[in-house]
Amino acid sequence: MKTQYKALKPIGSWQKGQIIGALPPEKIKQLLEDGAIEVIKPETKAEVKLKTKEVPVNG
Repeated sequence: MKTQYKALKPIGSWQKGQIIGALPPEKIKQLLEDGAIEVIKPETKAEVKLKTKEVPVNG
């Protein structure tokens, strides 16, 4: 999955809060340095640990 960026202020046809796309790497680097866009971090799924109960086995 490619890195996605969100506009922090209006940039060209993109409004604040929209996902930025189709820009050359040089322009993305410049906008990141200027604070005009930010990297959208992918959501990580939290690991769910099931509670297990030990049951004694009578043998």
